[in-house]
Amino acid sequence: MAGPPDVRSRVTAARSVAVLLALVALFIMMGLIDLLTLPGWVDQRYEWEVPLEASWGALFTFFLAGGYVWVALFPRAPWPALVQLAISASALLVSAGAGADPRPLVVALGVVGSGLVLWLLLGRPPAPRLARPAVAWAPMTVALLGFPLWLPYTIEALARSRSGELGTITQGIEHWPVQGAVAVAVLLASLTVSLWEGARPLLRVAIAPSAVYIGMAELAHPDRAGAMGSLPWGVGVTLWGLLVALVVVPRSRTGNGAGHADA
Repeated sequence: MAGPPDVRSRVTAARSVAVLLALVALFIMMGLIDLLTLPGWVDQRYEWEVPLEASWGALFTFFLAGGYVWVALFPRAPWPALVQLAISASALLVSAGAGADPRPLVVALGVVGSGLVLWLLLGRPPAPRLARPAVAWAPMTVALLGFPLWLPYTIEALARSRSGELGTITQGIEHWPVQGAVAVAVLLASLTVSLWEGARPLLRVAIAPSAVYIGMAELAHPDRAGAMGSLPWGVGVTLWGLLVALVVVPRSRTGNGAGHADA
């Protein structure tokens, strides 16, 4: 049902804001542009730090823009997106602290603020009532397999951040702590997938392409900034991302849903 006019206008406003935020993440914050460095659809007069660009692009495209697009498409089920935004903000906070660089805090606060605005516009939908978390062991196993891959990546990126090494700067923010943040976000999201059925459709769409894209950037440019310089690591991360996308999880019979706005 369409719902009363005030509810419809609220949902329309939320959708419009979500689309605007997605465009900001993709273009103003260069999420999509940075992803284009891997296929080479950028100015070839420059030698792009493709692995460093790919990690930035993954966070801003798949995690942030992806969350906003979900709200625009499914405003009556916003909680998977709100949780994805919370994961992204938390990862940025961790990277700002562990990377000794306060600049990602600006993005983290912006993400938190955007999630709050969308939640208010949607009429403050209550969090979904979840039964006692039932672990889905297939995605939990995949998540645990990711730790040996992503932890060294996180540690390396944050060490570079703490050392003050100059990487790439976008809108005044250094890429090194953001590279650490995307790894933290991938790990947190993969654990969430194993615990909350309602989040799986969205979070898997963020995790899998992020991992595959970062892995492919490693394989294509192992000698550039942001790369681990390891063929096995690049192959492992790429295959892990494919595994996230392909693992089959039987649907539960309990109401462990995504949560719905009253609209």
